[in-house]
Amino acid sequence: MAQMEQTDAAEKPSKKPLIILVLAIIVSLAAGAGGMFFYMNKQIEHKVEEACAEPEHPVSATIYNELEKPLIVNFPQGSSVRLVKMTLAFSAEDDATIAVLKKNEPMLLNNLLMLISAQNPDGLKTHEGKIALRNAIFDDVTDMLDKTAHGTEIKEVFFTSFIMQ
Repeated sequence: MAQMEQTDAAEKPSKKPLIILVLAIIVSLAAGAGGMFFYMNKQIEHKVEEACAEPEHPVSATIYNELEKPLIVNFPQGSSVRLVKMTLAFSAEDDATIAVLKKNEPMLLNNLLMLISAQNPDGLKTHEGKIALRNAIFDDVTDMLDKTAHGTEIKEVFFTSFIMQ
């Protein structure tokens, strides 16, 4: 009988390594599933944030164009100012407007010289007179752009130099 008990014990292998292997597989699967859950959760949150975020507005760059030649206007004798010499610059949002201004520069210079010579020289001495002239130049250039290339527009007019004698 003692011999039978030994053979039974020798025939039954230990279940301990099998249990450890099964537990290791279960723990590995649980860890993988947990990792995948957190990864997918982050991906979903990221996509929701992208969908809810406001669309980015393109930043418009301001382009400046300064007239190469200064504008010189003589006023009649007897006025308090004999001449005005000014340099102008224009700002626009695109290169197309600047290209139209450069292409039509002779017409632009003619119109500006006629506009400036029609001004009251005493009015140009004041700040309000200069602002009125700048607004008149803006309107004149805007009209010219509408006639030559519809859809182009300047943003602002700048006096880069303004000399009165």
